[in-house]
Amino acid sequence: MLIVTKKIEEILLRKGLSKYKLSQMINYKDSNLNRIIYGKQSMTKRTKEKLMPILEVSEEELESWIIADKYHKEVIKKSIFVKKNPPDAVEIPQQKTKVTKSPILTAKIDKLILEKQLSRTKLSKLIEYDQITLNRMILGAYKMSDTVIERLSEFLEISKDDIKAWVLADKYSLEVLYMAWDVCNTEGYNT
Repeated sequence: MLIVTKKIEEILLRKGLSKYKLSQMINYKDSNLNRIIYGKQSMTKRTKEKLMPILEVSEEELESWIIADKYHKEVIKKSIFVKKNPPDAVEIPQQKTKVTKSPILTAKIDKLILEKQLSRTKLSKLIEYDQITLNRMILGAYKMSDTVIERLSEFLEISKDDIKAWVLADKYSLEVLYMAWDVCNTEGYNT
């Protein structure tokens, strides 16, 4: 059972609410809410905003449940480590874009690219992926797809878990990552 499912069901039981009543309270179809609670459909920001006050949980707590369900415990552990020990920014020669939404991911990938004496353009050709889209993924403007993670892992000779940890560290605060780690440990989950 997913942690988010278990936690929501525990709260509903404690509050004497059914999932059907919850769906009425947030103005959702019962079937749609069930798909969200059981992980068959992603939980949107809007859904989270509607659920948090009723469940009486913080955004960080809800996010930690979702992270613990989505990522393996070791990825969460690696993301905490890299968040606490961020890499120095790397400047790629002739790279025009300096602003990044993903400083950890960008710095780590750029360092590996430099070590192999490549550019992002050359990397995109080698992994057979659109250069503009790849560049935006490396900068954090686009979500990094599983396909790109797989190809980067193979070509740059790093684990997929490392790349996922960098993405996770850029996306969430250290507090949320620690909460997800604690959830994994206390639930005996994801070990």
